[in-house]
Amino acid sequence: MANNSNQLAQLIDDVPKEMAPAEDLWPGIARRLDAPAASKPNQLWRPFALASLLLLALVIGKPFSTQEIAVPNHDALLATLAAINTQHQQQVTELAQQATHVDWQISPYGQPVENGIKQLKDAAKQIYQNLQLNPTDKQLWQLWLWTQQREIELIKQGQNLPVIQHKAGEII
Repeated sequence: MANNSNQLAQLIDDVPKEMAPAEDLWPGIARRLDAPAASKPNQLWRPFALASLLLLALVIGKPFSTQEIAVPNHDALLATLAAINTQHQQQVTELAQQATHVDWQISPYGQPVENGIKQLKDAAKQIYQNLQLNPTDKQLWQLWLWTQQREIELIKQGQNLPVIQHKAGEII
């Protein structure tokens, strides 16, 4: 085995460190780079032929109107958007009604939570308006749903905030 590895090492050492081509290749490369695109007429017709075939298939296969092309129908997405928004508002209202045992807004920690909820509501409103204009934007959907979920989480966290009580039992 040692003899084979010595032979292999010897063969590796005998291999030249670099190889030069038999002839200078750069002039041929430069000519091909500088050649105008029109010198290849047999390849220019292919994209036009393909586009023409697709256009012909569209015209023959389905009658079209400019209204169908210009304005895609997103009624189903807009209806889903409105339904989710209504459902979220109902959840927020239910959470507010469930918080009868503690008024978390009077907690010393309540103001930052209130500010966070307000910011999330404002952001969700702007995102909702943009989604109504472009209901196919998946990133806007994700962001809008995230803001709604975060608002609910903040409301739940606010309901668990400690409330300072005086000695007389009054909540301040």
